[in-house]
Amino acid sequence: MSSQVLQQPLGATSQPLSARLAIYHEPTEPPTVAEIADTDPGTLVERLFEAVTRWTKLPIIAVREIIENLVHADFDDALISVLSNGHIVRVSDSGPGITDPIRAMEPGFTTAGPRERAIIRGVGSGLPLAASVMEAEGGSIEFTTNLHGGCVVTLATPRVRHNDDSENTSMPVDDDRLIMALLLEMGPSSPERLACELSWTIGRCGRQLVVLESRGLVARDSDGRRTLTPSGSRLLATLF
Repeated sequence: MSSQVLQQPLGATSQPLSARLAIYHEPTEPPTVAEIADTDPGTLVERLFEAVTRWTKLPIIAVREIIENLVHADFDDALISVLSNGHIVRVSDSGPGITDPIRAMEPGFTTAGPRERAIIRGVGSGLPLAASVMEAEGGSIEFTTNLHGGCVVTLATPRVRHNDDSENTSMPVDDDRLIMALLLEMGPSSPERLACELSWTIGRCGRQLVVLESRGLVARDSDGRRTLTPSGSRLLATLF
């Protein structure tokens, strides 16, 4: 597939958006803090997700959904903290907050407008999906109000997750097949390069990669590039 020039993504701004990432290595020591910024909110979500997944042991699908939720707060005073050796991820902001957490957990309820829907799914499935994934892992999801307004979402699990590279027999959907075929053709590739080749937004490409990673079909290296796993290669060979 040949590279294509993409138009500026809907929702991109002239001023960079940013969020802070705090990694607590030891309970008695101050965290390592970094600021991550980008003018495109979809790319910022992807960069934050890449950074957090280097440290967390939580289910990556749940982490992704909660980081995407920062789009609703326009990343206002956004802070992502990784604690307890990666078993806790806390995402806070000073945005409008979640006025009705119970309803927010019901599938189909969403406050996403056209701008948010261009960046994330925005169909009211993110928070319920995160909750169900955490429950399946024996973990929890908690919503609280930030000190000066906004929302704090805490994901926690007492269990260490083990990545399993065993055979995955479920058939991928069309988007998954496109990404897997492209990785076979191009080799190790960044989400940005894959999105460009497919003429997708970074957010759309990132979501599909998360699904493929959770199923053991795609792996991420230390630079954030994706490759097919042996299971992914074997499954792809049965599709063509």
